[in-house]
This record gives sequence, structure tokens and C-alpha cells, in this order.
Amino acid sequence: MSFPEEPLDLSPSEGGGYYPAAIHQRIHNGEYEIIRKLGYGPRSSTWLVLHNSQYHEPIYSALKIFTVAASSEAKDTVLPIPKAVSDWKRFDLRLPIFRGSFSEQSDSGTHLCVVMNAMATSARALQSGAEQNRVPVHVVQKLVYTAANALAGLHEEGIMHGGVDADSIYLGTNMLAEYLKPVLDSEPPPTTVKVNGFTTVLLQPLSTRYKWNSKRKDVVDWAVHVGNLGHAQRNNYTPEKGKNYSFAPETLLERASCSPKTDIWMLGCLTYTLLTNAELFDTPGPPAHRIALMHAVLEDEIPDSWLSDENMKEYSADAGVCSGNTTSIEAGLAHALHKDDVGPAAAFIKSCLRLDPQKRLTAHACGSHEWLSMANACSCQFC
Repeated sequence: MSFPEEPLDLSPSEGGGYYPAAIHQRIHNGEYEIIRKLGYGPRSSTWLVLHNSQYHEPIYSALKIFTVAASSEAKDTVLPIPKAVSDWKRFDLRLPIFRGSFSEQSDSGTHLCVVMNAMATSARALQSGAEQNRVPVHVVQKLVYTAANALAGLHEEGIMHGGVDADSIYLGTNMLAEYLKPVLDSEPPPTTVKVNGFTTVLLQPLSTRYKWNSKRKDVVDWAVHVGNLGHAQRNNYTPEKGKNYSFAPETLLERASCSPKTDIWMLGCLTYTLLTNAELFDTPGPPAHRIALMHAVLEDEIPDSWLSDENMKEYSADAGVCSGNTTSIEAGLAHALHKDDVGPAAAFIKSCLRLDPQKRLTAHACGSHEWLSMANACSCQFC
């Protein structure tokens, strides 16, 4: 039987080295009790923990435990950014709140552990529960407005988020023990499975009272947060190997690059996907053909300097016609939205998806775009 989630039996050199956490296990001198697993990825697993301290009331937090192999690099590259973000004390940005870090030992080696504020389900989970996996316009506007506001704060400080997608936007919930414990007690306990002598815990995200079909007057008051700073970079931006950045064209070149404007491209792709349940530009093919497809769909020009790039040798402005789905943004939206919503949504998305990164909206301009004007309206309806 194979592991249903992270492979606990593999060594760090084999792509494993995960921390084998157990429910109700206490770590860091008993300060944190593991309650359930919130998520996992190739570099870490994330756990809901109850933080008991003499300095404050018991509170639930998220504990990200890096694999042995990822811990050393994460300490130097990942940890500084959430620490810096928390030092700003800009809670209006809805970014992760850093609560501490420490190291923990396992049979595989040393693991970096990072404590952050915990959040509930992601925008992806919200989308998966929606009818035809399409999120209503007013809900998408709230999610995207919050993301744009968070990106504006990051970009002001020279930080690129690098992971703007439906897994990086979360719905919040009250994390005080007096509120959350009764909720947890009312839900099924975590599921554990025995595999190859290891006890593995299955993923169990926090539930939320927010629903995909909530009315606009309720959605404007949602507590939405932007997380997942694990791919963030500051000032010296270099595309990560193996990360697709929603196929932002500048990352497809032989002289690949990325920047805060890459976040804006990802935000535009995210907006389209939440509205339509369709991915943009995911047709396989060499970079030149993929960028030609973008040219055809967006009716936008590439920077002249790209034509000398090694990966653009096969580029032709006409190649996109035969390289994949050339449905326009407007036509794609028309299948999912009311006709009155198509034009405004398309205008926002296409302003994010300029092929030349320098021509894309800034994060501030995204947040103040007319299409998002109702996303932060007061629910009292008088302001």
C-alpha cells in the first residue's frame, strides 16, 4: 500500500524526509499540541496546533514543518520574508502573521518549524464546491481585491509573492480556543492510516461558514487572507525551476525572468479560472508556440527584444492560430457569466495579461480597478 499523501518512508535524498507528526503529540517542550493536518506539499507539511503559553490565552496556529532537505534553504530564503512582513504590522494587508520558529528532530534529521496564524479553507476548495466549479462574480471580486491589496503591500517592499493561485487565498476563521474548540469537537476526528509501519494522518482543512453562493451583502464582510509566501522573493528575482507561474511569457524565455509584474499575470489567470473553471494557456508546446497562442488570444504584442531570444526562434505571430485553443477572453467568459458581466471582467483580466510585463497593471491599479469597486463596499449599504 502506498502513502495517500506525503511519503513518510522515503529518505531526504529520495524526496522524503517529512516530519512524522502524530495527533495530540506535543512538541517544542510541550508548547504546541498537534491537532490535525491542514496541508502538505513537496517541501513541507502544515498542521493545526494548539499553542499554550503563559503569556496569552490558548490559541490555535498553523505549524509548517519543512522536510529535512528543505529546512536549510528555507531558513535562509523562506523564513526572512514572513518575518519581515509581520514586522510591518500591516494587518490590513491580510498577509500571514509570523508567530515564531524553532527546530525539531526526527529520525531523518533536523526540521525547520514555522508558526503562523492558521486559516480555513482555500479559494480552490470554495471553487470545488461551487456549481460547475464556477465562483460567482461578486465572490471572485472579493477574493481578487484582497489579493491585489496584499500584493500592493508586498510590491511596495520589493517582494514578489510568486505563488498567486487558488491555493494561496484563504477564508479566515476565529482561532481563539474558546471559539474554535467546540467547532473542532463537533467535526469527525482526524483519520489515520497505517502504511509500511508508519502512521500517516490524512488532510483535514478547517471548515468555514462562508459559502460559494453567499449574497453580496455578506461577502463584502468576509475575512479573506493571502498566504503561501514559500515562493516569495525579494529584489533579486529568479524563476524557480519546475514552477510554471501560470505560464507568464517572460518565464518561458531562454533568458527567463520574473518580477512583481509576474504576480499580476498570475492574478489575471486566477481571476479567469475562478470565473470559468478553465485554465489559460496550458496547451503543451514549445515556448515560442505557447507565446504565439497568447498573442492570438490576447491580441497583444510581445516586446521586440524577445525576438532575439533562443526560445523564440520558431515564433510567428500567426503560429497561435494552429497551436491550441484561441478562444478570446471575452468568448470564454461568455460561457460562464451573464452578458452584462463579460465586458468589465474581461477588461480587468486583459489589463493583467499584457504580454509585456511593463504594460501590466500595478497591484495598486488592480485594487482600484472599476471592476473591483464593489468588492470592498460596506455591507451597511450607506457608506
